[in-house]
Amino acid sequence: MIPLHVNRRRFIAITGAKGGIGKSTLSVNLAFTYARWRSRTIIVDGDVGMADLNLMLGVAPERSLADVAKGEPVEACVAESNGLYLLPGLNGSYALANADSAMQGRIMAAVGQLKENFETVLIDAPAGIERNAVELTAEADDIVAVVTPQPTSIADAYGCLKVLHQRWDVDHVFLLVNDVRSDAQGQETVEQMVALTSRFIPKLGVTPLPFVPHDSSLPHYAAQGLPAVLAAPDAPASRAIQKVARTLDLMAQGGAAEEGGA
Repeated sequence: MIPLHVNRRRFIAITGAKGGIGKSTLSVNLAFTYARWRSRTIIVDGDVGMADLNLMLGVAPERSLADVAKGEPVEACVAESNGLYLLPGLNGSYALANADSAMQGRIMAAVGQLKENFETVLIDAPAGIERNAVELTAEADDIVAVVTPQPTSIADAYGCLKVLHQRWDVDHVFLLVNDVRSDAQGQETVEQMVALTSRFIPKLGVTPLPFVPHDSSLPHYAAQGLPAVLAAPDAPASRAIQKVARTLDLMAQGGAAEEGGA
């Protein structure tokens, strides 16, 4: 798939209202897609307290976002894997998960520095609607809300979008339906989400992205520290993720979103 040339730096947040929806796996694969297309891409493990991107990337970092929050230079905390840069989180860090305003301010400033030094900054945002969970998300240029066809996922995603709009003035999100068994199921999920937001959050713009199909191999590759877009680039899920990346680029250039699955 031929990438588009985007004439601006990008800060993309991948968010979801709950765990278990494949958000982190999607984040890693999107980040690797951009890393292949552009020279400098970094992914930030914003899932503070429950971080695992370093495991998915096969990296054993010496420093993490927790060190940044304490005042360490962000450049000293960045790791690298197969051409993709990573600012790791710290698993089990209560202090980071409950960062005070000073620590959160250092994290926000560090992300600002990354935006100056990388073409694409992608954050795997923490699940939930707490302040620390959504503050970084709300600052992104593009917010991608991940949802699955499960009713609980749809309800939780709606709640997350409501908070982002009403408390953080977010006026647009991209909607990514993951783990679909068919295009019809993906389209039905989109229609349910759009119906909810149109009725209860009418000023929030929602742009659907291509669906990502169910692929049982994705967690397997993640467990091996190798993303599917590198290990199996022609797999349906890998093709769909590349289509999502291209669609986000197209929208950044003022084009229309591609529809449907892989």
